[in-house]
Amino acid sequence: MVDLHCKSKVLSPNMSSKTPKISLTSNNSTSLPSLNLPFLTNSEISAAAPPLCAAYDHYLRLPELRTLWNARDFPNWTNEPILKPALQALEITFGLFSTVLSDPRPYANRREWNRRVESLATRQIEIISIICEDEEENPDTRGTAPTADLTTSETSTRSYSETSLLPRLATWYRSKDAAQRILLSVECQMRRCPYTLGLGEPNLAAKPSLMYDAVCRPNEVHELKTTPYDDRVENQENLTLHATHQIVESWIHALRKVLERVAAAIEGRRFDKAAEDCYTVERIWKLIAEVEDVHLMMDPGDFLRLKNQLSVGGETASFCFRSRDLVEVTKVCRDLRHSVPEILGVEVDPKGGPRIQEAAMRLYVAEKVSGAEKLHVLQAMQAIEAAMKRFFFAYKQVLAVVMGSSEANGNRVGVSRDGGDSLTHLFLEPTYFPSLDAAKTFVGYFWDNGNKWV
Repeated sequence: MVDLHCKSKVLSPNMSSKTPKISLTSNNSTSLPSLNLPFLTNSEISAAAPPLCAAYDHYLRLPELRTLWNARDFPNWTNEPILKPALQALEITFGLFSTVLSDPRPYANRREWNRRVESLATRQIEIISIICEDEEENPDTRGTAPTADLTTSETSTRSYSETSLLPRLATWYRSKDAAQRILLSVECQMRRCPYTLGLGEPNLAAKPSLMYDAVCRPNEVHELKTTPYDDRVENQENLTLHATHQIVESWIHALRKVLERVAAAIEGRRFDKAAEDCYTVERIWKLIAEVEDVHLMMDPGDFLRLKNQLSVGGETASFCFRSRDLVEVTKVCRDLRHSVPEILGVEVDPKGGPRIQEAAMRLYVAEKVSGAEKLHVLQAMQAIEAAMKRFFFAYKQVLAVVMGSSEANGNRVGVSRDGGDSLTHLFLEPTYFPSLDAAKTFVGYFWDNGNKWV
């Protein structure tokens, strides 16, 4: 049993000076609620068979992409391992935009395709700007980005990348309007950052420009546009499928690097920084889900023909589990729950007692002013859980729409030991933070049953 006392100093001037109290004791006139939480074991996930993962990597040319992601051209720039794959994913999106606009099929829904890809570019720019903004708020990373100061030259305030596709798309009559909107998105999203991306945005503030070509290497990125099967697969959806998954894999790599930074921040008890990075992780999960939604626009007949041409099928694991990195970051996100005791400053009771729950309740009610940073990081970690589970739920729905419900519900989606498919188990798992969940349940119960501040 727990007594949570909040000092009178946290009361507002309009409240009584009498010390308020929340008491979780057996003397309450109303009995405590029964918490019948499901006792389920988190299902273990694993990547598909090694040959299938190898074929997936080969199709997407991931070994070459990983070489680009891991290149350290600016060793003093802390954010390079995160921003490099993010910018390369953005550049691949520009390539996808060009592919969509050049689609020769008369039955393609070009208008909606254009809207979808433009939305993807805008969402990525938003996340990139957040990463850049957080970089400048940290004294350890401020000023380390490779930029060119335009004010020291006689050039105009408008800066351009020489090798990115976006400036060229801004001059093509088919893509001019959408590309100009993307450039305006860059201008708006980067306003809080001390530098801009250098993609041809107006740069009205004449800020330094990121050395985009040196960081992103657009020419090398576009060299990986072709697939190993182009010589025997004549299918327009081959180009869109290839680009879509390259975007996903690039952001998964960036996600993995952000998670490493989260772990380091928690270990160093820099909870404010950990919370910022956790919310970046949440945004990336939502972005990946939006990228996967692009599959809904693919022509059913062409996509299913491509599936047969690529010999995708016959395995017992869902296609997403061919991505080793996706499986890895999923496990890391789930394992964030192990850091809760360290954040709350308590040890796990070996007898199964409610130490963590009690500490969480104190944080939520009595210590949320002094412990705001801890509160923020716990909220952000639960936001990651929600976003990740939504991704896997949405992925199964995409499977059903694109390939038919019988395909999505049949043996082509991996079956777990509990009898259900692995995707379903991932988004139906019990909360990864049961102590935090129970703490909120009890605090909410007392407010709902007349245990008010007095």
